[in-house]
Amino acid sequence: MEWAARDSNPESLSRRMDHGDLPSARTVKGIRAVLRSALSQAVVEELVAKNVAALVKLPPIRARKGKAWSSEEARAFLESSRDGDDYLYAAYVLVLVLGLRKGEVLGLTWDRIEWDGWEKPCTPHGEDFCEHCRDDHDISLVIDKQLQRVRGRLLHRATKTEESDAPRPLPAICVTALRHRYRQQEAARDKAGAAWHDTGMIFTTRYGLPVEPRNFNRSYDSRIVRAGVPKITVHDARRTCGSLLVDLDVHPRVAMAILRHADFSITMEIYSQVSSKATREALRKLGQSLDQ
Repeated sequence: MEWAARDSNPESLSRRMDHGDLPSARTVKGIRAVLRSALSQAVVEELVAKNVAALVKLPPIRARKGKAWSSEEARAFLESSRDGDDYLYAAYVLVLVLGLRKGEVLGLTWDRIEWDGWEKPCTPHGEDFCEHCRDDHDISLVIDKQLQRVRGRLLHRATKTEESDAPRPLPAICVTALRHRYRQQEAARDKAGAAWHDTGMIFTTRYGLPVEPRNFNRSYDSRIVRAGVPKITVHDARRTCGSLLVDLDVHPRVAMAILRHADFSITMEIYSQVSSKATREALRKLGQSLDQ
C-alpha cells in the first residue's frame, strides 16, 4: 500500500493498475476499491493530500458470453430428471424456466409460495390443489432468500437485490414440479421418522437438511451426463429461460414479469423465435400433472 501513497497523481497509479500481470478488469476494479478505501482514510488522517485512486479511470468490464441450451436440449435434460424421479427436478425447472440462481433455488421455503387459494378445496370438485382449477389461480413465488456457503459456514440469508422480493408468476410447469417436490419430501419425511429436520425448505436432503451448493453441482453435472446434453454451468443454464417461456406458450406479459424486462418490446423480440412444434408440445406435457 506504500507505493499507492507515494504515487501522488492518478496517471502514475493508472500505469500501475494497467500492469499486464493483473488477470482481469474485474480484478482491477476490486483492487481500485481497496485502494480508494485505504486512501480515503489516509486523507482523513492527513497522510496524503488527495485520494488519487478515486480519480483513476478503469478499463471496461466485458460481459462474458456464456452458452445456453436449446429448448430441445433443455427438454431432454428435464425429461431425464423427471423420469428418474430426481429430487432436484423442480430445482432444475426453476433454474431453466424462471432463470433463478443456484443460491436462490436452494434457499426457497414453502411459505414463500403464494397459492392464491389453490391450496383450499375448490367449489366445483371439493379438492385442494385441484388440477382442473389450477389455471383459475395466479400462483406466484417470492424469492427473497438465498443459501450460500461463505467462509465454511452455510448461510440462509436475504438476497442482494430488492427486486427479487416481488412475487414472480409461476408457469404451469413450475407449479406441477413444485407439487411433485412436495410429495417427494413428504415421502422422505415419513421414511426418516424422528431423524427428520423440519427446516421448511423446499429442497432438502433425505433427512430434511439444506442441500449443499456443491452437492447440487455434482447432481446437476451427473444429470447432464445421463441426459446426454452438452455440459454447461448452472449459471449458463439460466440463459435458456427466455426461449423456454416462448415454447411453453407463457403469455408475453407474464414472461415480461418473470424476465424483469422494463420494456415490453424486449420481451417481444424473444417471442419472435419459436422452436419446432414437437419440442413445444413435449415441453407443455411437462407442465401437466405427473400423475397423468
